[in-house]
Amino acid sequence: MNAEAAAPENYLNHAHGFRSWIFTLDHKRIGVMYLVSIFASLLLGGLFALLIRTELLTPSKTIMDADTYNQVFTLHGAVMIFLFIIPGIPAAIGNFVLPVMLGAKDVAFPRLNLFSYHLYVFGAIFAVLSIILGAVDTGWTFDTPYSTTTHTSVVSMTLGAFILGFSSIFTGLNFIVTIHRLRPPGMTWHRLPLFLWALYATAIIQVLATPVLGITLLLLIVERTLGIGIFDPALGGDPVLYQHF
Repeated sequence: MNAEAAAPENYLNHAHGFRSWIFTLDHKRIGVMYLVSIFASLLLGGLFALLIRTELLTPSKTIMDADTYNQVFTLHGAVMIFLFIIPGIPAAIGNFVLPVMLGAKDVAFPRLNLFSYHLYVFGAIFAVLSIILGAVDTGWTFDTPYSTTTHTSVVSMTLGAFILGFSSIFTGLNFIVTIHRLRPPGMTWHRLPLFLWALYATAIIQVLATPVLGITLLLLIVERTLGIGIFDPALGGDPVLYQHF
């Protein structure tokens, strides 16, 4: 009997092949895929940060003009916020650790968990696609009225962030139900580990706050594509409305 055959089955070796990973319902594998994707986003965001710092080496132009600098600055912020920081702990570490700390076999909705990851990848593709289509230069907050008038690919980036929002909402819902329904006997709310309390609080914020951000980005996309005056004063809109959102 070789060493591979003698090794106990675990989440890494119970199935093999690319399809066994991208279509898995195992929360640990999904957590690992999130971790790999988030690390790739960190490398991409770090590359943009390196370009920014290189440009700032001298007072005059170093490696890029002012427009390109604005685009790189925006891409750095968007990648780090939407693809790294927000999903970092809840999606990657939370997926791996939450069921283990509860003593559960998996999260409450494994298929929704996998769908959330696929949405994350799909949204990331739209966000990165903006680099090819003409990188957005508005800053990662997409402040109006400039974001409604610039000729860069605001729609692609905001659509990516909108899709990522659904991934965040579904993950939050999954974690809330998991903590409510899959706690072991004897684990009352007062005995819940602090890390699970942190995940629970984060999940509530994801479910309550992310839709507001998503609706705002959707309104921005509608204004950009249909020319409806929502935030642009030239069309009868109000940029302060965007700030209130």
